[in-house]
Amino acid sequence: MKTLFSTCGAAIAAALLVMAAPSLSSADERITTLADVPEDFEFYPLPPGEGVDEVYYSCIACHSLRTVTNGGYSRRVWDELLDWMVDDQGMMEPEPDIRDVMLDYLATYIGEDWEG
Repeated sequence: MKTLFSTCGAAIAAALLVMAAPSLSSADERITTLADVPEDFEFYPLPPGEGVDEVYYSCIACHSLRTVTNGGYSRRVWDELLDWMVDDQGMMEPEPDIRDVMLDYLATYIGEDWEG
């Protein structure tokens, strides 16, 4: 019985340490340079992140993904570029929720601090 309590106590202590340890936010973990994107990444050359698949499939239909990774814009500029692509270039208008996911991804992972 004493061993059971010791084991449980150690497990609880380990869990508390993990919960108390500082965790990196997605902004801290994200890749900020094209050179660091793994070449075997499914959506290369886009960096990994939430929304990468929506951006990949929306963009690859019309142009190289290097066009995207050459960016490094604010959310406002990405938003204006999406408007331009829809209005002047024939891009299909993404559903509003998909557009938000795309803008979140672009501004976060290929934002102003991106080095393409």
